Amino acid sequence: MFVSLRLVTQVTDITTTFGTDPAFQAEPTARTEERILDASEVVFARRGLAGTRVREIAAAAGVNGASLYNYFPSKEALYEAVLERGIRPLSELLAEFAAAPDEHASARRIVRAVMQHLAERPHVSKLIYLEVISQGDYLPTLAHKWFKPIIEQIVGELEARPTPEHVDEDLFVHVATLFLHLSFGHFALAPLLHAATGEDPTSPVGIERQTRLLETLIDQLFPRLASDPQAG
Repeated sequence: MFVSLRLVTQVTDITTTFGTDPAFQAEPTARTEERILDASEVVFARRGLAGTRVREIAAAAGVNGASLYNYFPSKEALYEAVLERGIRPLSELLAEFAAAPDEHASARRIVRAVMQHLAERPHVSKLIYLEVISQGDYLPTLAHKWFKPIIEQIVGELEARPTPEHVDEDLFVHVATLFLHLSFGHFALAPLLHAATGEDPTSPVGIERQTRLLETLIDQLFPRLASDPQAG
């Protein structure tokens, strides 16, 4: 009995000590938020923003429907959080390229980082394509808040560098959108491409080949980036 009481006292002391520690409290909260976001990516990719119910996300995340609102105040806020986590890092990677002293190494590193990021969250690409195909109400926000800045970043980087003779500056926007097609589209269309080619685009081999394709396009379109400044 004495041992049991002492054990209860120890557990109570631990709870009292760490339960009031903000770092201790934040850790399970962060894990729950991540679980909710992971589940949201999958459900939104299947049903879209308009067709998704919060209770479906809560069930997929294994949380109580009412408690989900403690983390995200609305379905729209949850959708925004999914996009924030999925797209914001890509803009940050482009900003790194702008500041990088070694364009040769940086261009390839960023292409690989973009593909790796999208590979870790393939459902983000799918939910974006679903919103476009369904002409959802969120489409204007998706275009202007999330994709217009990325396109402008890419075009700005192309304009800031010497233009190869074979590249028409009027095509810079199309070059930017081409790379978006070949990155996001690779994951959004994965089930179709898998069935058509027999190769899973989301497998390590499929991702590596698509990454090499993007690197080859950079080499062909912008040979100055392809030339290693350390060579010769």
